[in-house]
Amino acid sequence: MAGGSNALRINPTMLGPLKRGVLRFTLFSVALIGLSFFTSDMVLAQKEAPPFQHEKNHALPSGKKVGVIFRERKCKSGECRETDGGMWGMDSGAPRFVTETFLVFIDGQRFHIPEKFYRDLTNTRSLRVSEQNGRVVIELKGGDAAGAYTAHFRLGGMCGFERKICGEICSEIWEHSTWYNAFAYDWDPRCEGGIE
Repeated sequence: MAGGSNALRINPTMLGPLKRGVLRFTLFSVALIGLSFFTSDMVLAQKEAPPFQHEKNHALPSGKKVGVIFRERKCKSGECRETDGGMWGMDSGAPRFVTETFLVFIDGQRFHIPEKFYRDLTNTRSLRVSEQNGRVVIELKGGDAAGAYTAHFRLGGMCGFERKICGEICSEIWEHSTWYNAFAYDWDPRCEGGIE
């Protein structure tokens, strides 16, 4: 170092490779950051399940033919408000989906289930049809963890039904409703005795 200066001197021949190295590092960093945003969006897109849909005909061991149409849809803007304990299938917050349709046909005849008995179910993930003691049973499962639920609709006598829902721990959180309407099902002579 001539003249007693302590200043660091960079050899001009070293400047070219240094600039190229910094440029490569910068481009590599930008690529990694871009890739991380892209993959995080892909992961989020994969985690968000679509609204549940079930449109099937089921043949039961007794010979009954049961058709079920169950559809959820995404909430429209401002439609689904934040809730705490008012919906099955979530712990709190605003639901992503609303149950739009729940139609049941037994041997071609529509079995009426009023909207108020299915609009509080959300984030459904499975639907199963079976029978028990001559009654059609529709089981819905939805939500997860603290918001999980299992709902059983026991259709009986063509005059009404029972709805039993329980949360993640059935002995601690549950609801039981009975719907009877002789006028709604008066076309069926079996309706006289009510729910069997």
